[in-house]
Amino acid sequence: MKLVKIFITLASLILVLLFLLQNTNAVNIDLIFAKYDNVSVSFIMVGALAVGILIGYGVAVANILSTKAEIRSLRTQNRRLSDELNDLRNVAIDEGIYDLDDGDE
Repeated sequence: MKLVKIFITLASLILVLLFLLQNTNAVNIDLIFAKYDNVSVSFIMVGALAVGILIGYGVAVANILSTKAEIRSLRTQNRRLSDELNDLRNVAIDEGIYDLDDGDE
């Protein structure tokens, strides 16, 4: 299965590179804070992909960390409740409850 993943990754990488090599037109970019002249479209596409990957990676890391914190909290709560349940199971039963009332005390 690992070889199939590597093959698919390499094939998609080759397709992306072929697509980028065909887009060599130069364009002007005017951002709010900077202006760039004669920038290749393929460079813009790679830059947008890189920014998207970084944002996605950041969101994934934040999601994983919050999930791990939640799991840690739930495990602590589970351990506390299990200890409480074991303590309640091991409590000595009051013998007076099971005494039969004959009415002559």
